[in-house]
Amino acid sequence: MIMVTNKSIIVMKKILIRNIAFILGLFSLLLFNACEEKIDPVVEELNFNRSFTPVGLSAQISNITTVTLSWTITKNTDHYVLELYEGIGYVPAALIFTADIEANAISYSYVLPAGDTQFAARLKAISSLDGTAESKWATIAFKSAPENLFTDYESEMTGLGECIVRWKPGAIATGLLFDNGTDETTYPLTPGEIAAGEKLLSGIANASYEIRVMNGTFSRGKTNLVIEGDALLPAGGDLAAAIEAMAAGGVLVLTNGADYPLVETDTIRSSIKIRGLFPDDLPVIYLMTDGGNHIFDVDPAMTFSDFVIFENVDISCYYDDAGVTRHRGVFDVEGSAVSLGELIFNNCIIRNSGRSIVRLRGNADGQVINNVEFNNCIMYDFAWDSHYGMLNPNSSTASMVNIKFINSTVYNVRGGIINYGSGIGCESIVIDNCTFDQTAMDASSGRWFIDFGSSGTSSGTLTVSDCLLGQASPVANGVRPGAMTLSVTGSYYTSDFVDVNGVFIASLTSYAGASTALWTYPADLL
Repeated sequence: MIMVTNKSIIVMKKILIRNIAFILGLFSLLLFNACEEKIDPVVEELNFNRSFTPVGLSAQISNITTVTLSWTITKNTDHYVLELYEGIGYVPAALIFTADIEANAISYSYVLPAGDTQFAARLKAISSLDGTAESKWATIAFKSAPENLFTDYESEMTGLGECIVRWKPGAIATGLLFDNGTDETTYPLTPGEIAAGEKLLSGIANASYEIRVMNGTFSRGKTNLVIEGDALLPAGGDLAAAIEAMAAGGVLVLTNGADYPLVETDTIRSSIKIRGLFPDDLPVIYLMTDGGNHIFDVDPAMTFSDFVIFENVDISCYYDDAGVTRHRGVFDVEGSAVSLGELIFNNCIIRNSGRSIVRLRGNADGQVINNVEFNNCIMYDFAWDSHYGMLNPNSSTASMVNIKFINSTVYNVRGGIINYGSGIGCESIVIDNCTFDQTAMDASSGRWFIDFGSSGTSSGTLTVSDCLLGQASPVANGVRPGAMTLSVTGSYYTSDFVDVNGVFIASLTSYAGASTALWTYPADLL
């Protein structure tokens, strides 16, 4: 048995106190040394052997093709390396630009080679410290804004196989690429052509082309142009002889500003397009005195695969274009059969007809035109020698199957624009984005703007959209659709438009002003 005395306890307490004091002193010494050197032993052992990757890399597009790349500055950087690529793959074949950028830069701007194109960029830092490797790449993908250098610039034919192509002057470009769907041909640009933004070309084969303005392999916009023409008829040329000589499906080009009189009604025997070279200062076609009562006939041998197209021409129905006596119109088919696929007028002026533009009087074998279209046309002064419509298939054996008035203007008409009456087989009428003033102006009888008669059998659709209707006679009527389904959207009428029947006007929106607030005509057009 061990006896612990008070003396032993006192000795043990003294030893314990001395040990605690020693431990506390040692801890204080270590703490003091650590604070004095201010170094974390863990941090002291880290060794950074690579530059930090640039952070915050962003891309901002301005002026369609200018990209500004921005980032946060990286410490201990000697310079940055920037690379730009087409697409999103960082492969050597796609590299389009590289640059070394000074260390204190935080942005860089570059004009890209094309709009509406996918690009990518990457940036790395090169260290200013010996033995420190370059950083990893920071990357970003972006797309240049949509662009088309052809916007607001018109390209056009200037002759057979010739054209002028126009685009934004001074824009960076290297060539024009012509694509006809089968072959592609590139025409290089000179510094003068680039500065002017236009190039004259010749020897271009007839075709419908998509033209692209190129900067190397990059497209900076595209436009479409048709190069066509099998013969160019000079001023004073014989129009009837040129039409007769044209091969089926050919294109006869007329000289702008020239007159082309016909000594008698001319029969068109096969598909043909007759066009002025340019869309302004149009060539004028007219019938001479004692030449007949209308300008053209359609040969009965033509079929529904055939077409007749007029473009960029002014068709006058005054004899001799003298402003005195009108004849019946452009086409007035009295007794022969008609089978025609298309009768189209593009960018034409048609005027001064005593009756109609086209009348089908009927035939036991039928008179049918599948498509009659007016696109971007101006038509005025009709039916003052009668009460007919501008289109008049008013016979039980006559039909205009599909009719379109698109982006066109009509004014000064005694009757309406369509007098279908007892005609048959109409499947659709589309009237879109057109203006009509002074229609159905017969003061003594309530003419219809569009008339399918009281017993018409046509059961197609009649659509009027985005149109404006001006003055009409106080006794005028709007639309008599018969069995046609009438649809009217987005269309307006002035305060002097009249629809006694009331069906058509109920679908229109009123405009507070009169037609005189919207239309002004030169005296010689009324």
